[in-house]
Amino acid sequence: MDKMPLISILFYSIPESYLMFLFGLVVIGESISQKKLLAATLVSVIISYLVRFLPIPFGIHTLIGLIVICLLFKYLFNLPVKKALISSLLSLSTLLALENIILYFLELTFDLTLTTIWKSDWLRTIIGWPHLAVLLLIIILLKSKKVHLDV
Repeated sequence: MDKMPLISILFYSIPESYLMFLFGLVVIGESISQKKLLAATLVSVIISYLVRFLPIPFGIHTLIGLIVICLLFKYLFNLPVKKALISSLLSLSTLLALENIILYFLELTFDLTLTTIWKSDWLRTIIGWPHLAVLLLIIILLKSKKVHLDV
């Protein structure tokens, strides 16, 4: 069970979820409705927050999150199942890859450990900003160059 600090929800989880849905839409070339994007973000963050209270092994929340994201792509954005699944998998895997790569370099550069990071609400919040910035740059690049998958 992980109790996410409010500051992390506001300044990390919400932007992360927003960018994840935005990436998922951009990478498959779908149009973007800000209202639906904000709704998906809020629903995803709330469900993610609640799932963290469940007495389940660490990592299962990621699988539940993937299912929630896929369902939101399917029903909120009206994507076919195939596109919803591809968007979900690409969004989550890209996010996790960026997070792990950048976190590894930050831990090495600043001699941090996960224990140190999790003890500080602020550090826990801002440590994720670099990979979110990289994800945003990827989204901007894909959108500006009109690069997307044809699925």
